[in-house]
Amino acid sequence: MTDLSCLLAGLTNLLGPLLLLIFWHKRTGARILPAPAALAVCLPVFIVAGAIRAGFDRSDHLSFYLQQALLYGIFEEGSKFAVLRWLLSSYDHRRDAVTYAIGHGSFESISSGFACLNLIGTGRAAADIFPVNLFGFIEGAAFCIGVTVLIFYGIQMNKSLIMLPLAVFLHFLGNFTGAVFIMPVSMAIRLFLTTGICYAAYRCYKAMGASYEHETYI
Repeated sequence: MTDLSCLLAGLTNLLGPLLLLIFWHKRTGARILPAPAALAVCLPVFIVAGAIRAGFDRSDHLSFYLQQALLYGIFEEGSKFAVLRWLLSSYDHRRDAVTYAIGHGSFESISSGFACLNLIGTGRAAADIFPVNLFGFIEGAAFCIGVTVLIFYGIQMNKSLIMLPLAVFLHFLGNFTGAVFIMPVSMAIRLFLTTGICYAAYRCYKAMGASYEHETYI
């Protein structure tokens, strides 16, 4: 039964981003390229961030988690801003922000998926591996989409001086919460935080609608 849970958890993380991308494309007609572009950008970003993190002092756990959370907040949200602002400047539709977020979020999701599959047959998997990973995928995708939309809103509305630091702070807060609190508490806090981010992102997404009056999709 545990091996089946590992399999389901792995498939959720591996196939979830692809199914989400297909749904978004079919539902809105969104362009696909931002997703693989985001996935490609994540590789060097995470390698560099990981190399920097390796030099952090781990003797003080609180300090380590603070530095780690801030590091990845800056690198991940900063890379989103740089790519959406300059490298994918022609992909300037609000739907492209969601597509990019799906690709970005898939990087960690795929890693988690393989980690779950590697536990098959080892007997080391937690009994709740499937529901925890299902929650993690849904909440993680929503968090990534919400924060990315905020960054995109800042770019399109010339409010990046506000929205980019906000996105970095929210990412920092989410990562730090997951690191320092036990799982039930961290999941509850992350759910509350992600709900607020998604509401703010929805408002920003709708506010950008005036720039796309010709569109026939959401």
